[in-house]
Amino acid sequence: MRDAAYVCMAADLVRLRDIPERFFDWCLNRAEDFKETGFFYNAYNVNGTIHGTLIPPDGPRVPRHLRASCIDLVHSGTQFQPDQGGSLLIAIAHHIKHFDTDVSKFEKLIEKTADGICRSWKDNAFVLPCYDLWEERCVLPGHEGFHTYSLAMCIAGLRAAIEMLGKKRKWLKTQKEMSDAFAEVYSAGRKSIPRTYRKGAIAKNRKIKADDLKPDTSLLGLVYPSGILDPQDEKMKRTVLEIIKMNTMDSGGLLRYPADRYCGGVRKGWVTLTGAGTWPLLSFWMSIYYSLCGDNKNANKFFEQPLKRIDKYIPEQIFEDKSRSSITPLLWSHAMFVIAAKFLGHI
Repeated sequence: MRDAAYVCMAADLVRLRDIPERFFDWCLNRAEDFKETGFFYNAYNVNGTIHGTLIPPDGPRVPRHLRASCIDLVHSGTQFQPDQGGSLLIAIAHHIKHFDTDVSKFEKLIEKTADGICRSWKDNAFVLPCYDLWEERCVLPGHEGFHTYSLAMCIAGLRAAIEMLGKKRKWLKTQKEMSDAFAEVYSAGRKSIPRTYRKGAIAKNRKIKADDLKPDTSLLGLVYPSGILDPQDEKMKRTVLEIIKMNTMDSGGLLRYPADRYCGGVRKGWVTLTGAGTWPLLSFWMSIYYSLCGDNKNANKFFEQPLKRIDKYIPEQIFEDKSRSSITPLLWSHAMFVIAAKFLGHI
């Protein structure tokens, strides 16, 4: 759902109007369980049945006492990722503005998705175990926390729904509570923004706390596409500099976070985790950030960096060892290329 939302925005920019509209119809009428719950899970088969994903063998597990009520979250690797709904609402708003489309065409989908975000939130936390956008790290309700990118995308999605369909009490209430929670994360006392924030008892665990504070390149999403922070925000600028410092490889490409291990390989049904390459989509994302800052020099630098090592299609990752292969093409990579190219005025 997340990848597809970015793809829809890229399709808008190159006037491929039919792709987003067919996808929005698929979300409403095909995605399994959506009409009943308002939730999107992480992956689906083409016919709309829930597919799930592969979870690393050392990844988080849903505790035994939660399994009965959260069976979908542990069946075939299915995860609840709260940013999925926010991403879709942002994409719908982008499409409507880009083509000046009548909002009534997507009213049911907007309402159901926004209601789902509200349903997933209670007492300043998500009610389900929620995974981050990389599908690797889990925050349980008892942790009293959330992934920062996920929270920002939900806030932006609800704001988009309110703008498109007007003020609804539960949307306003949830958006206000989430915004207050984000303000708590932002003012948590560090010079940069944490990728995950927890205030429950588990937050005292030093190992978990150190992992939560790693500079994660997904935090660029706080500027684009969520718009939660201004690109010139001082703490955001410090966060970006830390991301570049800690995640840049010798080639100039970016990892998702320090010591990123995901390589895209699978052996005997498990992700192999032999060490990541650099991710072109992250370089394009960084280019978008610098375009919004008005810094064309850095925007062009990050935009051009992966293109020097790509022959035709844009892969998921580029490895320092050229003998290692990657998933190619990766549609999200191509979508971020198009969006970054638009910001630079190439299209």
